[in-house]
Amino acid sequence: MEVRVNNKKEILKSFIGWLPLALGATVFYGMLFIFIIKRLLTEFIDIDQELAGEVGLLFGVVVLVTCLYLYLNWITKSLSSYRLAIRGEILLVKGISGWKTLDKEVPINSIQKIYIGANASAVEKLSSGHNAVSEQVASRLVFFTREGKSFKLDFAAKAFDNKSLFDFLVTIKRNGVDTNVGV
Repeated sequence: MEVRVNNKKEILKSFIGWLPLALGATVFYGMLFIFIIKRLLTEFIDIDQELAGEVGLLFGVVVLVTCLYLYLNWITKSLSSYRLAIRGEILLVKGISGWKTLDKEVPINSIQKIYIGANASAVEKLSSGHNAVSEQVASRLVFFTREGKSFKLDFAAKAFDNKSLFDFLVTIKRNGVDTNVGV
């Protein structure tokens, strides 16, 4: 059984709740970046304030739009390469886990439980009032091994089709792995 991955358009739609945060950050960093460029042009190159402001604005907008495009391209490409499958007695897990990528093949009988939307870090608990942080925690898939270790797959609910992910969790539950999904 393989969990169906969302297409890039569906992945982008799933991040709509992050839009206010992204727009706020873009405005803040844009203004900061434009100020720095303007300051550098006036102090070190000795360009007129007005011209430096125009150049800084143009350069800042181009850089921010380019960075936003590159980020959205990276996130959609990363999430569309996720993989979650059962092949015989082996569980295949591929995706983003924190700052690194995860690519594991684990025997199903070594997994004790799989929870979705669990285990917020201390920083995430402090930021829990923000919708984007709550959404990130809710979309995380955490795998707990019988040895007491765990690993996670961030943004699983955004990368995978929800029905297909639910069917996977029901199937894995039938294989003796505990989940926090009711059947």
